Amino acid sequence: MTIVERVYFTGLPLDQLVVIGSGVLDALELRPAVDIDMVVTEELFETLSQSGDYRESIIHGERVLEKDDQEIWLSWGSEGVANFQALSQGGVTIGGVRFAHPEFVLQWKRAMNRYKDQSDIQLLEKYLQQDESVADL
Repeated sequence: MTIVERVYFTGLPLDQLVVIGSGVLDALELRPAVDIDMVVTEELFETLSQSGDYRESIIHGERVLEKDDQEIWLSWGSEGVANFQALSQGGVTIGGVRFAHPEFVLQWKRAMNRYKDQSDIQLLEKYLQQDESVADL
């Protein structure tokens, strides 16, 4: 199942979420994503938090809702700069699902520079060099 299909399968409102992290690599058919990381609106986050369907935890000092293969955040990165509004406006839509822009994901992965990000950095760099239409979005 593709990441787009998996996001649809969550039943969450597509106009209130942006898929972050490796999800865009899956959507661009560069590599499969293991989980679905999303930033959602504050309203949706609170609704899900109160639903009892998600367990709340703290990861990297931020509240996160988790269920199955989903992690739901209020922002991506430090100090809440990359919130739903910012990610949505700067993102790309693939198959009806909004994703963080590949260039933004590349910058984030470069900043983190974890071992697990190294191959993703190479995949994104190669993709963005080959597809200038995405780089210009």
